[in-house]
Amino acid sequence: MAFIFPGQGSQYAGMGQAWHSAYPIARELFELANDALGFDLRKMCFEGNSQELRKTEIAQPAILTVSLIAYRIILQEVEIQQPVLAGHSLGEISALCAAGAISFSDAVRLVHARGRFMQEAVPEGRGLMYAVVGLSSDQVNEICRKISLNKGTVVPSNYNAGNQTVISGIRGAVEEAAVSLKQAGAQVIPLKVSAPFHSPLMEPAIAPFRELLGGLTLHPLQHPVVSNVTGDFYSSEQDIIPLLSDQLIKPVLWTACLNRLAAMPVEAFVDTGPREALGPLVKEAFPEMKVYAADSIQSTMQGCLDSLRSELERSRQRSTGNLLNKCLSIAVCTRNHNSNADEYQQHVIEPYKIIQRMREEAAHSGKELTVEKTKHVLHLLETILKGKKLPSDELNLRLEQAMNEAGMPGLFQGIVDVTQ
Repeated sequence: MAFIFPGQGSQYAGMGQAWHSAYPIARELFELANDALGFDLRKMCFEGNSQELRKTEIAQPAILTVSLIAYRIILQEVEIQQPVLAGHSLGEISALCAAGAISFSDAVRLVHARGRFMQEAVPEGRGLMYAVVGLSSDQVNEICRKISLNKGTVVPSNYNAGNQTVISGIRGAVEEAAVSLKQAGAQVIPLKVSAPFHSPLMEPAIAPFRELLGGLTLHPLQHPVVSNVTGDFYSSEQDIIPLLSDQLIKPVLWTACLNRLAAMPVEAFVDTGPREALGPLVKEAFPEMKVYAADSIQSTMQGCLDSLRSELERSRQRSTGNLLNKCLSIAVCTRNHNSNADEYQQHVIEPYKIIQRMREEAAHSGKELTVEKTKHVLHLLETILKGKKLPSDELNLRLEQAMNEAGMPGLFQGIVDVTQ
């Protein structure tokens, strides 16, 4: 599962309120957020008006808190082994928090300060952001380049989809670019933000933001997270300060982020934010991809949880069959180096027959393998490969291949240790 965390603009009055009533973890995180910020963020989310929630220093901690609540509820209610994570703009900090690299209290304070730094970089009203739909990114780039030469800064700030690019900059330049973009055939939509994010105009925010980041305790990432700046995974927590700092002034490469996640591959995306914002971008890029939303017009949290449980059950059943078939295939295709007939019978033929029987039983019952049975299958394959006198380094590769090609990448080390 790929979890995606939205940026500013997905906020609305009342967000998170139903979860607060139903789930203790929601109440706990709202309390932590209130303590970290020194004001009642919960009340702001439940009762604040659209103008208050539009303020960057309020919107950012509010969206992060509600998104993390959704993520924690889902992991609490559904057994997901290996989430991969990405966030759009401020959502990248939500993703890093979800991955355990930044504590929740630090993340709330960080995005609150980030919002303030960004707002102070360009006073409210002087900057604008528009979503541009219907033109290629190259066309948008060229129009922005021409306007910037005469009217001031306007740049592409978010590459959201093949035909959706967000532009950001000084009000007059953005407005003139909007006119030119409409004339070129685009639909131009103003965004509910109060500063020109991800543009060179955010440069004054970098120094105080970097200083604040430098004072945090950063932890190793427990799950993979994709960077907006590079469109690739963080290599370690050491990337956090430079990449989050650069993100303030560089465009969000969201299409690259989605492509990287889809290449894992993932079987479904989960939009954790208030009022599904990123799910439609996934569907546009990958029409066949399953996308679930914790909060949307069509979906509630309970509906999302039920759908995820069903999806995971189908996935595990597929993985069970895939693993058993793959183990049998590897056993057959691996060259034998053992000339002792008795050893071959005991260590190759017999375990092979056991895996065959397990495959027949799984097909009949439709049930997934338990962790213990998965270990047993891999132990049987290990026995077969050792029985064929396979060198240890090749044996390790074959076992890892079985897990990866069965659709269980990364579980290899957690399931079996072939060095023992």
